[in-house]
Amino acid sequence: MNYLFSTKTVAGLVDASVRQVDHWVRTGLLKPSAREASGKGSRRRFTFVDVVAMKVISKLRERGCSLPKIREAVRYLKKQYPEDSDSRMLAQLTLLTDGKKVYLLTDERQIMEVLTHQHVWSLAIGQIITEIRSQVEALSTEWTETVKVGGAAYHLIVVRDGETGTFTAQCKELPGAIEQGDTAEEANENGKEAIRSALAFMNKRRTMGARRVQAG
Repeated sequence: MNYLFSTKTVAGLVDASVRQVDHWVRTGLLKPSAREASGKGSRRRFTFVDVVAMKVISKLRERGCSLPKIREAVRYLKKQYPEDSDSRMLAQLTLLTDGKKVYLLTDERQIMEVLTHQHVWSLAIGQIITEIRSQVEALSTEWTETVKVGGAAYHLIVVRDGETGTFTAQCKELPGAIEQGDTAEEANENGKEAIRSALAFMNKRRTMGARRVQAG
């Protein structure tokens, strides 16, 4: 999923307050992985895998796990399963915690080690991913894509309709350049084509205007 999320949206998805998410970011527990273009430059945004990690943090905190141990777990997951994994590898993992340590469930030896504790909680990351994906699919998500057409940079405002699941891409600089697509990628490509068409039309009008001036 290529969506980008604001702090407020992430807080709603992971059942945490905006203040909690801000605190986790400020203390380096999890930094947003992406940037989104804006009128004043760019803003930090959370990716889908960031949201999954935030949900893991929230659930581990519910189980009384310390922030240093959570930080170690998140650092490991982000290092071993980077963004380009698109959560496929993460979905196969399970985290176990006794509130003091966090274990990645990978072999029977780790299972036996963690089960020697009296109270153990299991976090199936695949289930977390499924839950968040379902929540995201219900959102009408909006973000901005920077595209280059004819050597110039333009900004496409991409909006996902929560009811139909389709995407609309509209050029910020050329509002008349607007297209749709069944996927974000398709809407993005169609939006670029709409920009090309709009520029060609504007260029044609300028050429015709110049000819009229010369003829007059």
